Formats: sequence, C-alpha cells, structure tokens
Amino acid sequence: MKFKKQKAYTEEWALYEKGKEYNRSIGLYDEVDTNERFYRGDQWTGVAASGLPTPVFNFFKRIIDYYISNIASSAVKMNFRYASPLPRLSIEEEERINETLKSVSENRWEKLKMDKLISDSLYDAAVTGDAVAYTYWDPSVKTGQAYTGDFKTVLIDNTNVFFGNPNSVSVQTQPYILISGRELVSELRKQAEKAGVSKENIALIVPDSDTDGFAGDMSEKELENTKCVTLIKLWKNDDGKVMYRKSVKDTVIIGDTDTGLTLYPLAYFSWTRVKNSWHGRAVGTGLVDNQIFINKGYAMVMKHMMDTAFSKVIYDSTVIEDWSNKVGEAVAVNGPIENVAAVLNSGSMQSGMLDVINMAISHTKDFLGATDSALGSERADNTSAIIALQQASAQPLENVRRALYQFIEDIGLIWLNFMFAYYADERLLPTQGGEYEAFPFSHYREALFECNIDVGASGWWSEVTAVNTLDNLLKMGLINTKQYLERLPENIIPRKKELIESIQTEVL
Repeated sequence: MKFKKQKAYTEEWALYEKGKEYNRSIGLYDEVDTNERFYRGDQWTGVAASGLPTPVFNFFKRIIDYYISNIASSAVKMNFRYASPLPRLSIEEEERINETLKSVSENRWEKLKMDKLISDSLYDAAVTGDAVAYTYWDPSVKTGQAYTGDFKTVLIDNTNVFFGNPNSVSVQTQPYILISGRELVSELRKQAEKAGVSKENIALIVPDSDTDGFAGDMSEKELENTKCVTLIKLWKNDDGKVMYRKSVKDTVIIGDTDTGLTLYPLAYFSWTRVKNSWHGRAVGTGLVDNQIFINKGYAMVMKHMMDTAFSKVIYDSTVIEDWSNKVGEAVAVNGPIENVAAVLNSGSMQSGMLDVINMAISHTKDFLGATDSALGSERADNTSAIIALQQASAQPLENVRRALYQFIEDIGLIWLNFMFAYYADERLLPTQGGEYEAFPFSHYREALFECNIDVGASGWWSEVTAVNTLDNLLKMGLINTKQYLERLPENIIPRKKELIESIQTEVL
C-alpha cells in the first residue's frame, strides 16, 4: 500500500497553528471582533432583533474615548541615564552621553509620530486587551548623509503575536516570539529573490485566504488572490543575540539572521492583567452586555410607542361600510347612531422601564469612573469642584497609566539597543541645539543604560487651573483686564489679540 506523501510546511507554520489554537481556546478572536464592532457602532450584528427597531446609543465608544483622552493628555518624554559603575565617567561626559541619547530619541519620537502611536496603543488595549509595539530596522530611511537606515516602531494587533510561553508576561525570557502578517505576494517574491531564494522556492509563495487569525471583520475583505500569511520568528541564540527568520507557509524567504540586538524588539502592555496569560482583558469586553441591554431597552420603548402612541377608532361594520378619517367629512349611518363607533385611547407605558435604562447607563459610567463631571457633561458652577471630581474619577485609570509608562520605557530601551547595534560612530546625530554631531557608540556598547519617563502636566488640567487662577486674580483686583487676557491659554477667546489692542486703545 502506498501512502500519499505529507506536504512539508515550514517550522514557523506549525508554531503559528499552535498559537492560533491557544488564542481560540481563550476566545481572543471573538472578543476582539465583537469589541471592534461595538466601538464603531455596529452593535446589532449577531444580536436577535426579533422585529424591534435597531437603535444604537453608543456609550461604549464614549467611555473608551474618555479613557484614551484622559490617559494620553499628559505629555511624556524619554530620558536616558548612563548606569554603569565601570568605567567611571566624569559628570560632564555622563551629561553629554545622556543628552545625546535624549536628542536622538526626541528626533525619532517626532519622526515616528509617537504621540499618535501612544493614543492608538491605548485604543488597542481598551478594545483588544493588549497594545503591542514592534520596532524594526528600515534600511531605506534617508538621513542626508552616507549612512542610511533607521529604526521604526509600529503597532501590531495582539492577534498577530504568539509567545513561545503564553503563560508568561515576560517578553525578554520568551523562548521565541512569532509575528504574523499579510503581505502582497508580488512584494514577497521580490524579497525572496533579493535574499537569494531559488526559483523553485519562490514559486511556492502563493496567495491564500487564511484571514481567520486577524483582528476585525474588515481583515477578511481583500483584493482576491493578492496576499498570503507571512511569519517572522524571533529567538535568542546561545550568545544572547536576537535571531530573525521570515517565511510563508511553504518556504523560507529570509533565513536565519543575527540582528545584533540583545533585546526582543517588542514591547506591550495590557489594559487589565489576567493571571497566567500574557493576553489581558479589554475594558470593552465588560461593556458589551450592558450596551446590548440599553440598545434593546430603548428599542422596546420605541416599538411600544410606535404601536400604541396614537388612538384607534373601532366601528360597527354592519352599520358603517367604510370609515373615513378625513377632516370634517360626514359619515353616513343606516340606523341609530348610538354605539356605532368609539375611540380607543393610546396605550400607556410603565415609566419604570426608562428608569431602569437610565440607571443602567448611570451605574455603568460611575463604576468605570466615567462620571458626568469626568466626561464634561456636568454644569461647571464651581470650577475647583469640577477639577477635583475629574481628578478623583481618573484614579481608577492609574494602573493603566503606569502600565503605559512602563510600555514607553520598554520602547526606549529597545531604541537604545538599536542605536548601539546599528549606528556607526561617524553617523551624524541631531543635538538639542539643532546641530548635528557624531557620537562614539562603539565605546559604550557594553555599558549599562536606564530609560526613565518624564510626565508633564496634562493639558486640560493646566488650562482649567490657569483660567481659574486668573479669574480669582482679576476679581481681587491684583491684575487688570489686559494682563488677564494676555495670560489666558490660546483658543479660549477668539481674536484675543484684537481684543487686547482694542482695550489698550480705549485706555490711551
């Protein structure tokens, strides 16, 4: 008897299938897809409407947007510190090193639009449970000098990351990390040809429709026969260096490559930690059932009002052949007119239904810290009290905020790893004064460095506090109107400059 030869897939593909099985076992894909739909307002897909209207009162998005804006309102900056006991350096040399690294990070922060990436990472964590940042070297980046290439940091979905030990939250101790994606087959074939892959193996790079392991409903919508799954495997060799290999289902595109890094170039944080799993729980997951109840509750109220809001006429058809509702039209009756027709009053609804719906909304927001004062819906009769309430309501977010800052620190250490691994000593780097100068990276490759995050005051806190203080100074007569207007935050009063000039002219 002859057996059909089993097709040999790449090693990464077998690990990919195991990783997807783990994600299915914890319900990750369904949870991510549901939360993503609810956030964008598609809240009746998969919910039995049973003939009801399908209104959407999207407090799901409102609460998550509040969380994101609240946490991301504070400006953050990376600071680096030389932390090696040996060799001992002078204070001036340490400051020079720290300032150079800070200048590079500030430049990359601006180039990579990291403020938006931080905001997007909070969205990912709130909706999917985890935010994952991947840093890689892009050799095509132009620098205006002989040395080209630079590191880039992007977000990837948690459904596309697979830890070798998914029960551990420690990134750097993972036996391997697998990252999946979908890329154009035409581009992958070019990469394979450039990497010296044989024509026979290049022919194995073919389109597929394997989109079930990717986040969101729209991941299934692609141009037909254009893409396939790609897999990047990262692991550490015996020397502690991070190795890299890229493949598709049937062949390897880029073979084992020493990246020169000592840290996995991946950082992540979870919204709510889950014990013995690197995947966290999304805040949106706990809102789904409440959102369904509120939508259905309002739908039933609407249906009741549509069916019973208007009175109905009943008439004796043996006396009146046809009833007309035309205004002022006479109705002919053959016989006595008593008990010929009557009007049924509109049905009344129990007010308790609306009370329950409103209580559900109110309690959901209160328990999550998204109170009316926090959301800006409360009347601002007392600015100081409003600020105090907003500050108190933000306390439940402190754990998430600390996790975010650790996430940024981890990214900073990864950036340092790239600088020392890829930047040449002669490469010109931006300085604080706007100039460019070289830095001897090779001298400090074995040194220890730390990354710390400086957190500035949040914009809304600074502006409200400033306005409140200025109001009091003006009331007490300690400043005049011109001084008051000059110190108001921008965009509080339109055409402020013209108003100041007008006041100044009148005084003169």
